[in-house]
Amino acid sequence: MWSCRELAIRRAVLLGACLALAACTFRPLLHAKGDESVRGELEAISITGLDDRLGQLVRNALLDEFNPTGAEVPSRYILDVELDRSATALGIQLDDVITRFNLTLTANFQLLDSANGALLYQSSVQRVASYNVSLAPYATLAAEVDAERRLAREVGSNISTLLAVHFARPSTTT
Repeated sequence: MWSCRELAIRRAVLLGACLALAACTFRPLLHAKGDESVRGELEAISITGLDDRLGQLVRNALLDEFNPTGAEVPSRYILDVELDRSATALGIQLDDVITRFNLTLTANFQLLDSANGALLYQSSVQRVASYNVSLAPYATLAAEVDAERRLAREVGSNISTLLAVHFARPSTTT
C-alpha cells in the first residue's frame, strides 16, 4: 500500500506531466485534418499524373480525402503523383505453383504552387496488399482488383495525412 507521501509525489508528477503537455505545441493529427485552415488548403489541391485505371482509383481516393463535399474551390496547388505497381510471388508450392501475391504500390508525389510552379513539398508512400491465387481465373482477377482498390485507398489516405501535417506546421507559408 502506498503511503500519503508517495501518493502526493505521484499526483505532483502526474500534474506536472499534464501541465508540460498542455504547454507544448502538440496537436493531434485528427485535429489538424479537421482544422479549417488545413481543410481549406487540402480543398485547393488539383491532382495531375494519374491517368490509368489504378491512377484513377488513387485520384478518387485523394478527392474523397481532400474535398469530401465536392465544394468548388479555386486551385492554389498542384499535386503531381507518379505510381509504380509491382507484384511479387509470395506463396509458392513445391510444384512451383504460385498461390499468393504481394502487390506493392509506390506513389512518389510533389506539391507545387500553381501560381509559380515552385516545389512546396515532396515525398513518397508505399503500401503492400496481398491476394490469393485461385484455380478459377476470374476469382484471381477479382482478388487482384480488390487488392488494388485497397492499395489506392491506403495510398490516398497516407498522402492526405502527409499533406495535412505539412499544412498544419506553423512554419508553412502558403
